[in-house]
Amino acid sequence: MKKEYDFAHAQQGRFYTKPEDMEIPYYLTPDLEKNLRRLAERHGKKPEELLRVILEKELALLDQIG
Repeated sequence: MKKEYDFAHAQQGRFYTKPEDMEIPYYLTPDLEKNLRRLAERHGKKPEELLRVILEKELALLDQIG
């Protein structure tokens, strides 16, 4: 390591990403992923698209039941 570093041209927050702009990774069990891929293929969608639709419907249902 150097004794001193030159931060004269540094930009604060240059690599900052707002939490709302971040994507959440979803980790599925192998069986769940296999079923999701099968269903997505059957419906002509990408697995991530189908997962988004499923999550949106589940969240709406949970909102309804309180």
